[in-house]
Amino acid sequence: MKKSKLFGPFLMLFAAALASIIMVRGSYDTTEMLLILVCVMVVFYLAGNFIQKKVLSFMEEIKKKEKEEAKKEGEVIEKENAKEETEEKKQ
Repeated sequence: MKKSKLFGPFLMLFAAALASIIMVRGSYDTTEMLLILVCVMVVFYLAGNFIQKKVLSFMEEIKKKEKEEAKKEGEVIEKENAKEETEEKKQ
């Protein structure tokens, strides 16, 4: 599994750990604590997946632009080589 696919679950677990520590120190009731913890986990899982999808789409756009630039550079190099060859033939 790619590391970029683990962003959502990692964010969810990190937020849940922080929420658990805060609620234990705040002396919350167990049922109240579990309800809040489930809500925190769901919200941060959804937020993490949304952020993950946006980051992956940006990475794909960057890769596409790099490929296009590489193709353009390749065409320029080919054109320059063709010009040099025609100049050599003329001499």
